[in-house]
Amino acid sequence: MENIYQVGDIIRVSVCDTKPYAAFVTTKDGQKGLLHISEISDNFIRDIERHISIGDEINVKILEIDEKDGFLRVSYKKVPIKESFTTHQNNRKLPATTVEDFKPLEDRLEQWIKDAKEKMKGSKND
Repeated sequence: MENIYQVGDIIRVSVCDTKPYAAFVTTKDGQKGLLHISEISDNFIRDIERHISIGDEINVKILEIDEKDGFLRVSYKKVPIKESFTTHQNNRKLPATTVEDFKPLEDRLEQWIKDAKEKMKGSKND
């Protein structure tokens, strides 16, 4: 397959699918590629969709091109800051927590048992 891209090129791609371990991307001319989770950030990523979602457009750096099918292996974190681009907006919110949520188990166990017994009583009456 003839390739119009070269290793080291910075290109804009669209995210067409995400998995817990990677995002699959497509170039404007339809060439496919993989952005592994380790190439998104140097920090630990628990949820890839907090960084990249289907439909996002991002700039990536080409790390490798498969000679047989032209499949790209790309990196987001290796794009120089001045060339970085993303349309991603993180709309995922962390659950709200309070100081109460961090009390030791022993302090809250009695209330949890009481609440569970009340729920069980309520479900028996239904």
